[in-house]
Amino acid sequence: MHARIPLRIRVGVDWRVAVALMLAGCLDRNGGQIDPTAVEASTGGGDGSSSGTTFPGIMTTTVDPGGSDGDSGSTGDPTPAPCGNGKIDVPEQCDEGDANGDDRTCTSSCRWNICGDGLIETGDEVCDDGKGKNGTYGHCGKYCKDFSPHCGDGTLQAADGEVCDDPEPMYGCLPDCTQATSCLDIRTGWGDAAETGLYSIRRLDRQLTVWCDMQADGGGYTFLKYASGTLVPNPPEPDKFIGEPLTAAQAEEKCASWGLRLFSPRTQQHLRAAVTAASAAEFAPVHVNGDYPPTVAADSDAAGYLSIMGIYPVTPGLSCESKPLNSEDCPQWAAKPDPQAPDVVMPYWVTDKIFIGQPGTGNCAGCSLLYDWNLQVQPPVLTGYFALNTGASSPHFLCEVGDKLGAPEG
Repeated sequence: MHARIPLRIRVGVDWRVAVALMLAGCLDRNGGQIDPTAVEASTGGGDGSSSGTTFPGIMTTTVDPGGSDGDSGSTGDPTPAPCGNGKIDVPEQCDEGDANGDDRTCTSSCRWNICGDGLIETGDEVCDDGKGKNGTYGHCGKYCKDFSPHCGDGTLQAADGEVCDDPEPMYGCLPDCTQATSCLDIRTGWGDAAETGLYSIRRLDRQLTVWCDMQADGGGYTFLKYASGTLVPNPPEPDKFIGEPLTAAQAEEKCASWGLRLFSPRTQQHLRAAVTAASAAEFAPVHVNGDYPPTVAADSDAAGYLSIMGIYPVTPGLSCESKPLNSEDCPQWAAKPDPQAPDVVMPYWVTDKIFIGQPGTGNCAGCSLLYDWNLQVQPPVLTGYFALNTGASSPHFLCEVGDKLGAPEG
């Protein structure tokens, strides 16, 4: 009690306190003992709960002032509004609602569509390969308005690995800017855009003009005409001169100088394609030695270019007399393996007809039959073939690439 409080007042206060304590003891049914129904003291504040401290007969309650996840609500940051609601909310750059799109001014992620983001804005950008690629070879231009130098633009970029760049299949440049080495390359690269006719290919670092058949057996057969440039006297008429005849073995060597082989038909369609190539007046032959210029019109016939072919006896002296000359009916004869794939068995097909006594046994190793053609009908028709002890020879023949074995499987 404070010393300055008057005695009369102190006595009054003491009396009132005593009466209050007595009444509290009377009202407490437990006689001042601990009330079993009282709430126990809380030792920690739970989420959304209150903490209390209880003394005997008296309970006090305090509310947790902290934030909670209960009914009292959350005090965390509000969830950002979704992109596409038409309002620009942080961190959005733009939001045009339903007009958003990866080909629009505002993308589907509410970012401005700009050059370098890898998205193409319709009407404003031609292309967009993304930052780091735009402006480099084979990609989009620096400002997304055009394309950088690339294969197919008609300009040779040798520093970027291009060997050629020409959109015309006839020049033998493939869509990947490499040089074709066969008609099959051209057919595979250009598909139906490549039609039957003259093409340029590269063999052994030399450009050759060849005839490509793009229909037979799915297309892709390669033909090169050769006419001897060396003149020699014609035995029946010594006062006249003809091109020097070559045996099949010599013809194989000549064809090999271009990375080719002497022609041997794989299928009936292949043989028909060869007849067309041999008869094409616009398809001029090549020759290596001499100054004699081949006469295209005179040289362009099946009888000349198909009088010898690269089909040889497997065992000299043996044959399949009076049987059709093809790999199924006459296995005693065979096409020479392609030098580029010596282990691949080459099928062959000359005819399914029988010529009595032929092919005969009077043959020799590496020797060709002599093939006879009727030029009075078109296309020319094979009228026979003959085995000669010394083998047939001709100043004209066809060379080919052996990369196409016949009709595609399936």
